[in-house]
Amino acid sequence: MRARAIALAVAATAACLALPSQAALAAAPAKPYDFNGDGYPDLAIGVKDGTAGGKKAAGYIAVVPGSANGPRTSARYTVSQSTAGIPGSSEAGDRFGARLTSGDLDKNGYADLVVVAPGEDASALEDTGRVTILWGGSAGFGRGTVLPGSDAYQGAGFAGLATADVNGDGQLDIVTGNRGDESGGLSVALGPFAPGRTPAALTAVTDDGIPHFVGRIRLAVGDIDGDGRADAAVAHNGFEGGGTTYLRGTPGGLVRAESWYGETTGEALAVGDFDGDGHADVALGLAGFGAHDTEEPWIPEHPLPARAGGIVRVLYGSAQGPAATRSPVDLDQDTAGVPGSDEGGDGFGRALAAADVTGDGRADLAIGIPGEDVGTVADTGGVTVLLGSPSGLTAAGARNLHQNTAGVPGGNEAGDGFGGTAGCGLLLRDLDRDGRADLFAAAAGEDAGDGRVWTLRGTATGITTTGSAAYSAAGLRLPGPTGGLAFGSTLCS
Repeated sequence: MRARAIALAVAATAACLALPSQAALAAAPAKPYDFNGDGYPDLAIGVKDGTAGGKKAAGYIAVVPGSANGPRTSARYTVSQSTAGIPGSSEAGDRFGARLTSGDLDKNGYADLVVVAPGEDASALEDTGRVTILWGGSAGFGRGTVLPGSDAYQGAGFAGLATADVNGDGQLDIVTGNRGDESGGLSVALGPFAPGRTPAALTAVTDDGIPHFVGRIRLAVGDIDGDGRADAAVAHNGFEGGGTTYLRGTPGGLVRAESWYGETTGEALAVGDFDGDGHADVALGLAGFGAHDTEEPWIPEHPLPARAGGIVRVLYGSAQGPAATRSPVDLDQDTAGVPGSDEGGDGFGRALAAADVTGDGRADLAIGIPGEDVGTVADTGGVTVLLGSPSGLTAAGARNLHQNTAGVPGGNEAGDGFGGTAGCGLLLRDLDRDGRADLFAAAAGEDAGDGRVWTLRGTATGITTTGSAAYSAAGLRLPGPTGGLAFGSTLCS
């Protein structure tokens, strides 16, 4: 009997020693867009004009899981406000999925998805919009939390959406770019967030430097000053002028940098560390100047070259902020080494995406040119990829891609708009976890407005067309009707 007791005690001790510690049991936060926690980020495409619950333009999100071989289309699924456990209900015109962003908000090893439905109604008010957190998990999305707002909630997230730690407390926060005559600007909801917990309400950033009556706002986040907190760059234009506001992340949240002279605005924004110096840099696509006082001579500090087809202006980051220690650098299709030539209506930079394509630790930049003519085919579009280097973005190794590029599925057709429109339709994300971001490019005008998304892999030397593929709503067997959806037009983060 005594021997048996000793044996049981030894076995119990061995079992206890074999158990992992509580720290080991705690899941590491997932990378953004890794909704099922398998280590591979997934592709999420908002289909804002899709039919859900029988309601036209209620909107839904198509998710294609990542894998070692790239997007796993056989496992694709959709989520909408008609999905069990998701707050709200699908209603005509909600346009659920018009904006998306991701991060592991509750740090449980599954990335979460933040979704904007700009057409959502609140009580008697129409189109106030709604921001919803969809909680990731091994079985997909089955629960969600609506982010509280106020009367100024109207327009929240319509012009941009991001997750970032702006106050440096180790918790992801939600930042929205808001559209509206009086409510245009930025709002922030500070983390932490968790299912079943009432989240902080979206609160407008006071004195964000964005004037009333803004026509457009574009938002991007990254650690521009290198202090460990995320900063925000916001390009805007409207009746009262245009420019780019720079807001620093501080322990109290986002605060406008008063000394920043942001004279240049743009139709698209991307943030990435192109020179690898530890400071995120800001790229402005279709860069230009907003309205200014015409009664007095106005001379910009950094004039832009005259280009009919568009310019990408790069503001390199530093401890003092963007363009504080280095003059802006302008790139266009007349820049030596950049493929193509400057032509009116090209839209060079109408969409931008930044990430490390080559795996060298520096961000590269994908530039959408949806108005590009190829041969005699008008507005078929293209994408140019510029690589990062120790001195920043370089034309060395630059590549232009379109549907007549060898290895790219399809063919150039007038009006395709390959390369994205209105600041979206272009994405760089590493779905196969090889350390190199892959390119996802949309052509909203493909097939008479049905739309399509292409994927091309990143390699040590840049983007390759080997193994490229194209996806349509019909090809992915998404809910019908699949025609006229401009599929991929909301492909951005």
